[in-house]
Amino acid sequence: MSNKQKQSLLPAEQQLISEVLALYGFTSEWQGERNQGGMNNSTFVLHTRDANYVLRQYETHNDQAKIAFEHGVLMALSETDFALNSPKPVSSCSNETYQIIRDRFTGASKIVTLFRYLEGVNPVWDSPGQLLPLGQAAGQLSSALAKLELELEPVYPAYYRIEDAYPLCTSARLLEFCASPPETLAACAEELRQLQHELPGLFEVLRGMEQLPHQLVHGDVNASNVLVDQEGNVSAILDFEFVTWDLRVMELAVPMSDMLTMDKSEEWMWQAQANLIRGFRENVELNADELKAIPQLILLRSLDVVMHFISRMLEGTDEPEVAIEQIVKLKQRIDWMRMNEELLRRLLTE
Repeated sequence: MSNKQKQSLLPAEQQLISEVLALYGFTSEWQGERNQGGMNNSTFVLHTRDANYVLRQYETHNDQAKIAFEHGVLMALSETDFALNSPKPVSSCSNETYQIIRDRFTGASKIVTLFRYLEGVNPVWDSPGQLLPLGQAAGQLSSALAKLELELEPVYPAYYRIEDAYPLCTSARLLEFCASPPETLAACAEELRQLQHELPGLFEVLRGMEQLPHQLVHGDVNASNVLVDQEGNVSAILDFEFVTWDLRVMELAVPMSDMLTMDKSEEWMWQAQANLIRGFRENVELNADELKAIPQLILLRSLDVVMHFISRMLEGTDEPEVAIEQIVKLKQRIDWMRMNEELLRRLLTE
């Protein structure tokens, strides 16, 4: 299902998986390995006599309302003519798409789900031409999600409602960190001090975004969340954990933002951005106001990632190095946008 590193199972994991599979009615022998790389959950690839599966144990997103909405989207999407594969939860013996189990060591409740295994690997961007099919895939997904009607309400706020998303790292607290960087973030203290003068304008520009077209949005289409086949064609889009009601144009702004700090030449990056935009717009017609907002939304994506990982640092989920890396990237993207915004706007309107 991906090219992430796989590791052998520990005895406790083998017992956990056997217990979960029993809830789904599996009685035959199975084999499995642990996938390394996910930051929000644990995943295991399982091989049974009849089919292969992915078992996900939710960790930091261990919330029934969030998972119920994610699964509702996936089940509804599977009933459409969406041409690419997407994860489909398997129903258990109790006809539920997820199960609640108790961790025998901590006593905490954990939510687990079984998905059908999807063939493919995560792409590696060697050529800017590869970004055309990524843009096409994001556009196809956007078009399909726009047609879905769900009774459940999304749990995550829209990207531009960033104040509602991170109570541990509000804009005020982030600006405090910028004015007086804590010891844990000393490695990026200079970037934080510089961001102190940049961030108020970015927070201000988010006002009025609610006037742009909204729909269901995946919000994290990138190389780690898509699969390609042996010919390099995008075959699947994964990880719908953050799907929510948001700006339609964020489905393009997110992968564009991720392109800005890749270890590639400027020429490579501009070609990749052009291909992303062209591919996306084959399926989605963006209006002038959406195109105008993209430079700020590219930075919003990076700001969101910073606040996400600072929050995880403050709650003890991640080491500071993860947040430090994203803070540096945010500063790099702001600097890049200051020099290149006019050229980017011309590219968007071609």
